[in-house]
Order: sequence, then structure tokens, then C-alpha cells
Amino acid sequence: MFLTFLRHPLGLTLLLFFTGLSLVAATLIISGPILITLAISLVLYAAMRPSVDSMVRNGIQENIAVAVTMVLIIAMLILSVLAVFPLIVEQVTNFSSKMAHVDVQLLSALSQLDQWLQHYINYDFDPASVAQKLLNYAGIYLNALAEKTVLWFNGISFSLILIPLIVFFLLRDFNQLRNETLQLLPNRYFELGWLIYNGVSAQLENYIRGLSIQAFVVGTLCGLGFYFIGLEFAPLLGIIVALLNLIPFFGISLAKIPPLVVVLLSDQPDFMMVALTLAVLFFVQAIDTTLLLPKIVAKSANLHPLTVMLSVALAGYYYGFFGFILVVPVLFSMKVIFKELLKGLRSIHAA
Repeated sequence: MFLTFLRHPLGLTLLLFFTGLSLVAATLIISGPILITLAISLVLYAAMRPSVDSMVRNGIQENIAVAVTMVLIIAMLILSVLAVFPLIVEQVTNFSSKMAHVDVQLLSALSQLDQWLQHYINYDFDPASVAQKLLNYAGIYLNALAEKTVLWFNGISFSLILIPLIVFFLLRDFNQLRNETLQLLPNRYFELGWLIYNGVSAQLENYIRGLSIQAFVVGTLCGLGFYFIGLEFAPLLGIIVALLNLIPFFGISLAKIPPLVVVLLSDQPDFMMVALTLAVLFFVQAIDTTLLLPKIVAKSANLHPLTVMLSVALAGYYYGFFGFILVVPVLFSMKVIFKELLKGLRSIHAA
């Protein structure tokens, strides 16, 4: 009976799908130390590939097109770093100096909140006790986070040097490697292999490009909004919001925390600045929800919201920030592979 089931398109699809999934999982476990490097390299490859293809279509040799694209991207990155890095260092330094007096600022903010609660709802609490507990919890969490960050960066710092080389060889040799790999398939499955590859690659490239545009627009709008309302560290907060916004579903909620923390820890925290900060965040969120997500990102990730929420939560728990970001493209790639595989095997079986 089991052999009969395997002859059915659905049975064969499940067998091939889970066999392939097991091989991919084993490969990911083996390549764990350089997994982040490979992920970043693939993202850069997807972003740069259209430029190379455009040059090749205009008659430029592929090697020259790859070299020109790499030089331009590296030059743009260097110029961006030279322009932005001093500003970010200044912002981080100023923020660190303010954190030295965080206990006084937190106590002041909680005292204002206590007075407001007493005035409007006749409820009070001990600001000093609450401030001490919050500082203790924050200290424990930040120390653990710093240790994990140092260990993580020490583990991958050397492999990050390989990113430019990996991107260069992907741009130059990926098509050849892809063709040679697909040639290994039996003739009757060759067209199916191409369909699966084209479906996954097109969706991944669109998703990565859309997510990058979304993060850039959201970060820029938030940074400008924070600057115009007079919030400190506006450029740094814009970058943090852009990075957090890469996390599906939970990112936009997490992105509200850093700006509010900066407001509450300012020299003279007031609730008007809190309201203005939230107004900027909700305005940008409205633009993101109504314009960016439906037109740029959602078309590439046709997944049920509950599936995404549960997967993001689990991936974040096990793999941290990069798990948050990578789980959605992995999920819709699996979905595309399974659907195309089942569709193709049914066609072959019917023939």
C-alpha cells in the first residue's frame, strides 16, 4: 500500500519534498558558522543581479558587467559609510552619555506619571521603587544581550570578510552552476525543475527588493518626522526603526519602543513629545500598511497571517534577529516548491 501511495503524484511529491527539506536542513546545520554570511551574500546578489542583467542585455560582457556593478556598489557603500558613520558615532556617543544619568531621568519621568495618575484617576505608586526595579531588570537584560552579541560577532566576524568574494562569484558563475545542476535532472523532470526554480527565484527577488524599499522608506520618513518634532537622535532612531520594521507583524510594534525610551529619558520628558512621537510612528505605519505592504511586499509573500505570526515567533526564539527576517522567505519558498512540484508531477502522471 505504501508503494502504491508513492506512485501517486501526492505521495511522490511528499517524498521528494521532505527528502529535499531534510537535505537542506542538514546543509544548514553543517554551514551554521557561515550561514549569516551566505544569507547576506544572497540578499546582495538578488539586489545586484538586475543591474548585471541590464548591462549584459546592452551588449556589455558579463565579467565586465559584474566588475562594474561590484565597484559601483562598493563605492556607494564606502561613500554612505563616510557620510553616515560619523553622524551615527556622534549620536551613539551622545546617547551613551545620557544613559549615565538614566536613573535620574527615569525617576523624573515616573514622578510625572505618578502626578498625572493621582490627578486624573486618583491612583499613585512609588516612583523610586518602580525605577529601581526597572533599572535592575534592564541591567540584567542588557548584560546578557551584550555577552550574546559579542559571542555572536566573534563567531561570524571572519566569515563576513568573505561576503564580497561570494557575491562576486555568484554574479559571475551562478547561472552556470544553476544550469549544470538542472542538467542532472532526468529529461522528464527537467522542465519541472526550471518551473520550480523560476517561481522561487522570482518571488524571492521581488520580496527582497520590496522589503528593502519598505525599510528605506519607513526609516527615512520616521527619521525626518522625528527631526521635525525635535526628537533627539532622529537619524539613529530612523535606522533602528527601519531595521525593526524588517520583522513581519511584530516589527512595527517593537519599533515604537526606542523612540519612546528616548523621549522618556530626555532632560525634560513631557507627554506632548510622547504624543508627537506616537503621531509620527502611526502616520508612517499608516503609509506602510496602506501603500508599501500591499503593493511591494504582500504580493511576494502569499501566506496566511497566523502562519506567519507563529513562524516568526518560533524563528525569533531559536535564531534571534536573523530568524525573524529570514523565516518568511523560507516559508513562501517552501510553499512555491511544494505547489509547483505537485502540479508538475500530476501533469507528468496524467501524460
